[in-house]
Order: sequence, then C-alpha cells, then structure tokens
Amino acid sequence: MTPLTLAETGRRVYYLGADQGLLTDLAPLLEPRDLHLTAFASLADLSQAFGRAPPAALLLDMTHIAGASGLERFLDGLFLAVRQRPGVICIASRKAGDETLAHRLAAMRAGANSYVVAPVPPRRLASRIIRMCGVVETSRYRILVAEDDPAQAKYIAVLLANAGMETLVVEDPMKLLGRMQAFRPNLILMDLYMPGATGAEMAAIIRDHDELFGIPILFLSAETDLDKQLEALKAGGDGFIAKPVRRKQLIGAVEHRIRMSRWLQDRHTLDNRRESANGFLPRDVFMRHLDRISRSGAIESEGRGLLVIEIDDYPRILAALGLGRVEKMLRQMEIQISHHMTARESATRLDDCRYGLIAQRENRMQLQDLARKLCALLAQVKPEKPAQEIGITVSLGIGLFLPSAGDAIAMISRGEKAAVSARRAGGNRFRVWTPSVVSDGVPESDAMIQRLIVAALAQNGLILLFQPLMPRVPGEGELYEAQIRLRTLDGEQIQPADFLSVATRGKLMPRVDRWVLERALEVMDRQRQPCNGARGNPKLRLLVHQTIGTLAEPEWLPWFRDQVVQRDLIQSSPLLEFQMSDLHRNILAAIPVLERLLTYGVQICVANVSGTPEEVALLGRLGATFAKLSFQTIHNTEQGQLIDLIERLREQGIAVIAAGIEDPDTIARVWNCRPDYLQGNFLQIPSAELSFDFQHSSDDH
Repeated sequence: MTPLTLAETGRRVYYLGADQGLLTDLAPLLEPRDLHLTAFASLADLSQAFGRAPPAALLLDMTHIAGASGLERFLDGLFLAVRQRPGVICIASRKAGDETLAHRLAAMRAGANSYVVAPVPPRRLASRIIRMCGVVETSRYRILVAEDDPAQAKYIAVLLANAGMETLVVEDPMKLLGRMQAFRPNLILMDLYMPGATGAEMAAIIRDHDELFGIPILFLSAETDLDKQLEALKAGGDGFIAKPVRRKQLIGAVEHRIRMSRWLQDRHTLDNRRESANGFLPRDVFMRHLDRISRSGAIESEGRGLLVIEIDDYPRILAALGLGRVEKMLRQMEIQISHHMTARESATRLDDCRYGLIAQRENRMQLQDLARKLCALLAQVKPEKPAQEIGITVSLGIGLFLPSAGDAIAMISRGEKAAVSARRAGGNRFRVWTPSVVSDGVPESDAMIQRLIVAALAQNGLILLFQPLMPRVPGEGELYEAQIRLRTLDGEQIQPADFLSVATRGKLMPRVDRWVLERALEVMDRQRQPCNGARGNPKLRLLVHQTIGTLAEPEWLPWFRDQVVQRDLIQSSPLLEFQMSDLHRNILAAIPVLERLLTYGVQICVANVSGTPEEVALLGRLGATFAKLSFQTIHNTEQGQLIDLIERLREQGIAVIAAGIEDPDTIARVWNCRPDYLQGNFLQIPSAELSFDFQHSSDDH
C-alpha cells in the first residue's frame, strides 16, 4: 500500500463507540473543516485502521475501555508505531460515576487530552475537535465606522469588506455606545469632526466606559495641526488615518492596531487558554518558569536546553498572506510543536514570529534530533489557500543550560544567538549555542571580556533592561531599576556578574557608569513626551547603578549637572544606586560624594543591605533615601525580625525595597512586613520595555 502523506492522514477523526445520534450530529459540523468522521464498533477494528492511517483526533467512548489502566495500555500500544500522536478525547458516562475528578485525572495521566461527560452537545465537541486538529478559524475583524458622510462611510466599509472584515457604519455619534455594545467591534474608525460631538469627545466617553474602554480607536481626519491631533490622542485615541483614505494605509493601520491591542491584552490576562496547544504557556508564566530553572543552580545535563524557533523571512510571509492566514498557519505550527513535546516540557509564543521551547531529553544527541525533526515538520505546514506558493521554513537555535545562564534573559539570548547562526547559514536548519566568553578570572579570559566591553562602548553594544519597583501605596509614581547587559557581536547577552568585575580590574568602570547614566537620562527624557499616540510619562524615575570611584572623579559632577540641565530633568533626576560593599571599601571617598549629591537634590539608594545596626546607622548618616535589602536578608530573616529591621530603617527616613520576590510564598510573607517597594521576577522579569501596570498595585494586594 502506498504510504499516506501527512496532509492525507491529518483530516481523519476516528470514533470508538455506538452513539449513532452523536455521529449524525457531529459529522456535518466537522466536514466543512475538511475533517471526516469514521466510527468503529470494536478496539480491534480501530487498531487495524489506525495502523493503516493514523487520524488527527481520536474519540473514545469509555464504556469500551477497561478503566484508566486499560486506557493507558491501549493508547501506548496504539501510538507505538506512529510519529505523531493524535489528540485524544474521552467520552465518559455520567451514570457510571465517571465524571469524578479521580477518573479525569487518571485519563489525563493515561494520555488523554480532553475528558467530557455524556451527553455532550455536538457543537461543543466539534469545537474541541477542530481546535485539537489545528483547524481553528480566525474570526473576522469587526470594525465600527463612525462617519457622518454617507459616501465616505460606504467607501471605507467597502474597502474593509473586500479585505474580509465585517463592518458596521454609524452616522449619528449619539447612537455610538448602543451600537458598540451590540456589535462588539475589534476596532473603531471615527471621524474626528462630527455634528453633535467630536471624535475626541466620543473617545473620552468610550475610555471612561467599563466594558468598552480597551477597544482601539483610530481617527479619520484631514487635520494637519499637530496640536489638535495631540489633543485627540490625549482623549484616548490610538492613532490617525489621513483623509482621503487609501486602501493600503487603511488595511495596514487596522491590522497593526488590532494586533497590538491583542498583544497588550495577552500581557495582563490568561484568557483563551483553551485555544493554546497542549504544553503551551502564557509568555509571562513561561518566562518565570525559565528563570527559575536558570537560577536554580541544579546540575543540568546536556539533554536539557531552550529551543528558540524563528520563522524565516517573516515580513515576506506576512505581506503575502495577511494577518488572518498567518495566525492560522502559526496555530498549525503550535500543534506540530506540541505533538513532539513530553509532559515535562513547555513552550510559549515569544513574539510575532518566534517560539520558545524548554526541552528535556536524555542527552544532547536527542535534543539535536528533536530540533532536526521540528525543522522538517514545520517546513511541511501549508498556509491556507495562498495566491501563490509560499515556502515556510524555520531557523532553530538550541541554547544549553550548561554552564549556568543565571536568568531567563541570558537563556533566551543563547537560543537567539544560535538561531541567528542558523538563519545566516541559509535557514531551514538548526544550530547549537556555543559560549562567546567564559569568565574564569584567568588573564586570557579577562583580556577577551575587556575587548568586548571596549567594543561595546564604542559600538553601542551595551543594553539597558528595566525592572519595576512596585509601591505598596498606589500613586507614588513609576520607578524602574535600570540593569545593564553586555551584548556580544553575535547577539548573546552577558550578565553583569560575568563582566563588571573584569571592567573593574581593567579600570573601565568610569566609562561604563557614564554610558549607563547617560542612556538612563535619555530614556527618562523620551518617556515624558507623548509619542505615536502613547501617553507621556512625566512621573517616570529610574534607579541607576553607579560606583563611588566614578563619582569621586573631579569632572564627574559638572558632567552630570550638564546632562540633567540639557534635558530639563532637574525636578526628576534619576536615583543613584550604590552597593553596600562599595561604600564599605571606599567610605572616605563616599562621604563627600554623597554630600554633594544631596546638596543637588539627588536621591541615593544603597543595595544589598543586610540590616546590621552598624549599616542602619551608616545609611542614616549618609542621608540615603532608599535601602534595598539583600536577597539573603529577605529569604533567611524570620518575619518578626524583618519587620523590626524595616521599622529601624524607616526611623532613619529611609524607604525600604524588598527585592528578590521570585514566588507567591515570598510575596505573601514579605508583604506583611510592610516594605515600601517590592521587586522581583515574580512581579515582572527585566524587559527592554517600560510596561508594568502600576495602576493596579495597591495596599490590599
């Protein structure tokens, strides 16, 4: 018999059972998705057909299976010779008491993906099967057009409809809210000037509405006055589309704004988890998991790694297919990835065109076999009915956990570095990460890292990441710590612990400190001004690491003062952060330096405070504004003693930062000690974006 191809085998759904009514109702719901339902009366018949042509999904009536142990044996034997396990849905009988949690748990452990109790509505079951087979239909975008000119409204509606979008035109702005609640649009296109109410006024009302505030709004206008545009954006708009409207700009702006809106919603919620493929996590949950693994310090084998999977030539594919078809294609890829993951592995969508997979195999050879298999399988994914043949390939990078990366960001950069190498080699292949440097303190490695630092200072190879400090009391402004990374020429990011000590020995810290402080001032200057529809953030402040030796140089203070004055940041200059160990080593130089800073109104934070009486007294004498407790103090100090320490610092007029919050238990314990700020990867992992939601931090956390 001629072997069946993946496309041929991927459209079958097998059902083991005798419910003819279910078959009659279910088959018509699946056929429009090119899924064909076949029923079997016995295990033997099903096994025989399975051997010839494995299905995309398998429905099992549990009355034909001898309990969970029988299910496990049956599935293990059934899947023994197939490359790709289909999804399994178990249908249990309520009369037999099979709806209990114990039965569900046993079925999941045996290999089932879903467990439903009869009678199950056919549409609900069909929906699960369709999702499991990766044939999810992306719902059409719904666009509400608020435009009082009927000819203009009709023209815009036709352009959107031809692009596959559903439209509703509202000519009277007074009817807008009612139509929105009924239509539930994904985006609003609104004329800026309408009779009875302006677009800016309507945007302000929408942003004040509990149910509708998150819907993106694009203004339609020939207005060229930038001040008037800015006023409209301040009222709650997301951008402008110039009149006369052109098709390409209209469709592009609508798709981009809807995509951005969905990404922003996904950052703060765990909605639509059922739409995710098995083993896929929300990005923030995945990153925290990866960070815990990277920081654990446990001995890792070479069989464990992070796979970064990047779609080759993504802009071309997006332009050729459009967002809707690309999303369907990505859903198919997620299904393929999930089919080759074990129960110990997890994955996420990192951004528009990249996935991350934490893989754990017996050895490095098996890890490479997985990467090779994914490259081949993902290249077989076919977009839905493209106008022309679109070749899809991926570049895959394997980042190893050995030697220890230290955190999630370093691990991601290892995978990215290897993926870049694969893409440069032509794409549609994988590469394994190799370390750029190994910091072991010997002169040879010191010299290499020094060369990297010098090159980075000259070629902007240093980068800043930002981690929020969440205040216990809301309304205290927005405070982030700026954290430096060294980026090598091939894209790998090196942690501060692996290069700052070398910079100190090589007398490079003054140049590094100035680079960090100057970039932080630039970020604060940019962020306070509205840009591209985003609101300005004049309350933003950054906590910036510096060293006493740098600030003790005679020319430093005049340089710093000029930098602040040029950017008009006198009233909101950054907070300067010093290590407690640096103060101890250089106390004689530190005293006059800190006195001068206090004279100019610059606030000081001291990090890695253990809280001894001597340290508390010293911080009081130096006029420190903030004290960041060391990780060891947070984790190893009994709760009552921690409360006393925080109170003693407060008596000196010092606000207390509790850092190193990595898990829910720590945040619950530390919260009751009443520090002024909380910081850690459980709240948010350091990021290149300033995106933390300070509005939802409160004292009743």
